[in-house]
Amino acid sequence: MLPNIIEMPTNLPPECTVLEKKYLQARRTSEKIETLQKYLSAIPKHKGTERLCARLKTRLARLRLAEEETKKRRGSSYLSSRYTVKKGGAAQIVILGFTGSGKSSILKLLTGAKPEIYGYPFTTTKPIPGMMAFEDIQIQLVEAPALFAGASKGSGWGPGVLGMARNADGLMFVIDLSAPNPRFQLETLIDELDKSHITIMERRGKVEIERKESGGIQVVSLNELNLSVHDVKHLMNKMKIDNAVVKIRGDVTLEDITQAIFHKTIYKPTIVLVNKIDVADAERKLRTLREAFTPLTLITVSAVLKLGVENIPQRVYEALKIIRVYTKRPRQPPVEKPMIMREQSTVGDAAKMIHKDFYKDFKYARLWGSSMYPGERVGLNRVLQDKDVLEFSV
Repeated sequence: MLPNIIEMPTNLPPECTVLEKKYLQARRTSEKIETLQKYLSAIPKHKGTERLCARLKTRLARLRLAEEETKKRRGSSYLSSRYTVKKGGAAQIVILGFTGSGKSSILKLLTGAKPEIYGYPFTTTKPIPGMMAFEDIQIQLVEAPALFAGASKGSGWGPGVLGMARNADGLMFVIDLSAPNPRFQLETLIDELDKSHITIMERRGKVEIERKESGGIQVVSLNELNLSVHDVKHLMNKMKIDNAVVKIRGDVTLEDITQAIFHKTIYKPTIVLVNKIDVADAERKLRTLREAFTPLTLITVSAVLKLGVENIPQRVYEALKIIRVYTKRPRQPPVEKPMIMREQSTVGDAAKMIHKDFYKDFKYARLWGSSMYPGERVGLNRVLQDKDVLEFSV
């Protein structure tokens, strides 16, 4: 059992005392989590309560981790086999949405797949894959069964669908503009993913923790650190982690590091399709969506009228932030099938991707595409661009 909350500030409202007692009496992990969340919300936020809030957030993270591990033990083998689709093509995109949103129609238009499309809810009960063409590559689209509120708590096929989302390279939301409240659909999709530690919002900072056998705590930052190294080391020691490398990129807080210790929140590039743009009152509902979700780019389509669908492959490719790199042998044309790499990848990354000996024995490479002139000699650190052609000399 977790120890009692200690060092309580004297100026807390009576509600906090009641909630603390309820938390200590709770037996189920879910009840403890719910009560602790209410307790945190009830605490006035000022300098005198900072330590208490930090301690409670750490405890909440531990409880959530314990709850996740319990969920994974329940029927995980069944879910993993039923909702696993082997990846194909340059990347895998999972299509998420409410029942009746038009996911199946979008999949059919983009890939030629033949999902069952009927007039009743929850027609799709298993993953349906298809291949979408973009220029000279194929991107795999997988329609998931409908997502719904409560999926992250283990209801129905929720864990299986969320597992698909976690495993994918990117996501495609389909929002039904003919529904009474399209905003609720988008809010629910984001919320259920968030509760499963999947975010569609790219964060300003990133934390990676690599545990080691020895060496103490090392803090590595690729930019000016807005936290003190002492605070980071103190947090790690408080979490009983004595040896690790903490890699920090961008603007992060101690809470971000705490989250990284207990569960990895992963970012998934996402495009949002607003379907059925042809229905009555579409403009008003679309305006409401755009006002509520300003950070997101909403792509309007009509699967029935085939409006806007032709732009989707390009938008998916751009969202994935990947590039195509072709290789060639001396005095021969480039290979037809490109290597798929992340943006900002280098010649060295490409060499490692081909074979470790290409990197180890590297002399130079010749570059066509983003080169200053055709066949420019470049080194391992040269950043590559989409459609570049490389010829290695090893």
